[in-house]
Amino acid sequence: MGLMSPRSVSASRSNCISFTLLLFGLILCVLPHLEALEEGDPCTLKGNLAGICQGSSKCVPRINKYIETKRLTPSDIPSCGLSTREEIVCCPVAECCGDDQRQESTSRSPLPPAPSPRTDVPRPAVQACRAIETRQLEYGLTEHILDGIAVDPGYYPHMAAIAFSEFDNIVFGCGGSLISTRHVLTAAHCVNDPNKIPLFARLGTVNIDNVSEHRQDINITTNINIHPEYVSTSKYNDIAILELAEEVRLTNHTYPACLETELFDPPSNASIFVAGWGIMNTTTRRTSKILLRAPLTVVPLAQCNESFAAQPLSQRYLDKGIINTLLCAADLIKGTKDACQGDSGGPLVLERDKENNKYSVMGVISSGFGCATITPGLYTRVASYLDYIEGIVWPNGFV
Repeated sequence: MGLMSPRSVSASRSNCISFTLLLFGLILCVLPHLEALEEGDPCTLKGNLAGICQGSSKCVPRINKYIETKRLTPSDIPSCGLSTREEIVCCPVAECCGDDQRQESTSRSPLPPAPSPRTDVPRPAVQACRAIETRQLEYGLTEHILDGIAVDPGYYPHMAAIAFSEFDNIVFGCGGSLISTRHVLTAAHCVNDPNKIPLFARLGTVNIDNVSEHRQDINITTNINIHPEYVSTSKYNDIAILELAEEVRLTNHTYPACLETELFDPPSNASIFVAGWGIMNTTTRRTSKILLRAPLTVVPLAQCNESFAAQPLSQRYLDKGIINTLLCAADLIKGTKDACQGDSGGPLVLERDKENNKYSVMGVISSGFGCATITPGLYTRVASYLDYIEGIVWPNGFV
């Protein structure tokens, strides 16, 4: 399709997040690294650059210079593993860089100083995930979004349907993810229209028309936190946090989700699913009353960049291209599965351990050129916005 369509009703915006803050957020959500290297072990970066495994906070000043001079990108920095307090990354041994090696533009703004390392407790997103994953729940999946699978009650207890008023009718125009007892994560383009105010979040049900003992409708306050660098004329920083008027009642059907803290793309064989109540037939434009999910594969940024560059209007909305605060995902097997209009704001879920129901919200559904086309869907990368999220949801640094 010619125009870049949001997965709901509006659009998105541009971002410039310091690599310092991103690198310092490299903590894997309570998952061990199998056969991981240890701090002090030798390692190799892109271009056979010699490195040593080192805590991310210690490596920040050296890595900053490589990033500023464009000798490395964040995706060129491998992970060695996880210590008790932070990510261990492959840090270059050699200092960068001589004046003859510098490629930095004079117009480039300097990066802000690195934050002081947290030595006492893990960051709030990790604390919250640990609390969530202490619950041992048993769920089944029945094979019953576009070409999606019906989700059993309680399988994704974080799913929220966001209600709006249109011509005196209640319309569920976007999705969201419950990330605390008072906050729902969604897309900025869902809630930036002053004439389309979100009324309440429907939680605890997979059938949004079904009245049941598990369903909870909780009003959304006027405290709608849209990312400060979001603008509706672009597709960057398409993320927002809604505050609920009261705490949710935690049950097996309503419970917050972990936030993904890994900045790098998962392996190609990872279990990735998109979920929502949006359009499931592009011909009839019929939306689903039942929560659906569909398996997708993350598309590498370079490949995604090529796909979007082939679209004539992409430069208008993505003047910086597909940068690392974005994620791309598609159905690479059949090409029939995708998020679509009405799914915006919902999650791209990384299922780490299906048997024990351990997963994290890796992306927020943003936009794309049509639905289930050759161009991958566009998602906001949650790990790139942990500082923004934590500052609103857990402002004192504790869960």
